[in-house]
Amino acid sequence: MKKVLIILAQGFEDIEAFSVIDILRRCQCDVTIAGLNSKQITSAHSVTIQLDYDLAECMHSLFDAIILPGGEPGTTHLEASKEVETLVKDHFNNQKLVGAICAAPRILEKYGLLVNKQATSYPGVKDKMISCCYLEQPVVVDGNLITSRGPATAHLFAFEILKQLKLTEIANQVKKAMLFN
Repeated sequence: MKKVLIILAQGFEDIEAFSVIDILRRCQCDVTIAGLNSKQITSAHSVTIQLDYDLAECMHSLFDAIILPGGEPGTTHLEASKEVETLVKDHFNNQKLVGAICAAPRILEKYGLLVNKQATSYPGVKDKMISCCYLEQPVVVDGNLITSRGPATAHLFAFEILKQLKLTEIANQVKKAMLFN
């Protein structure tokens, strides 16, 4: 079973988190939801949820993938966290999958992970994506990095994560059951 960490901060984008969590769990991934500085987080659209862990409790674990949903001010909170930086860089350097959607790819830019890579983001943060080859595609994969544009691309993002985790067969079954195609 693939282990995936999704990190949420106050003000995360609802669809980008919930869609990815739901689809990955439907595909039998072991999804851990960790909150930045709290086990209870409120989304950008005022949905408060109880999380599995405070991020500090996950610092010594290695996952198959780490996912950063966007939204504001969630992205700004994630970007300011040394814990997030440590985990993301450790996973990236260990060739684990790192995904970011919406405004969150700018975090990967800040960490220096997008140098000479192809990436995308929410159009409003395109000007911060200076070291990558910026593409205006719904989802972009380059090596062990996956980036995506925003709420409307969250399902595509989730299914690409599954493809990169080599779970295409079960993902296709879930797509069919969800009437995705």
